[in-house]
Amino acid sequence: MQLRSRYRNASPVIGLTPLIDVVFILLVFFMLASSFLDWRGYEMSVTVQDKTSSRTSDTRPATVRINGNGAITLNGEGIPLDKLAARLIRDHAGAPVHLQPVNGAKLQSLVHVMDVLGRDGIKNVDLIEE
Repeated sequence: MQLRSRYRNASPVIGLTPLIDVVFILLVFFMLASSFLDWRGYEMSVTVQDKTSSRTSDTRPATVRINGNGAITLNGEGIPLDKLAARLIRDHAGAPVHLQPVNGAKLQSLVHVMDVLGRDGIKNVDLIEE
């Protein structure tokens, strides 16, 4: 005995209700997952130099080195990050700042230092290579 379908020649019906439900769920998901924060950057004049190039300036630049383990030195002297900007403003006001990552410094550490410097108004920052 062979069974035949009653709706052999009928075309399949696609309901719009499940499609609308899926689109609505996706809309709600992306609205909740989006961030509406106002991202602002800090204006900084960052130039990249190698250590052999010299920059003519009337003030001596301050050299900030960031080590691979996150240690920060200012002209060879260890300094915590929270005191770096105040020290630069006090001792090296108006001088260019040479930012130098050494010994495999992480990019996040470098960006964090640049963020702290920019927040405190230090804008003349040069990124020099090791």
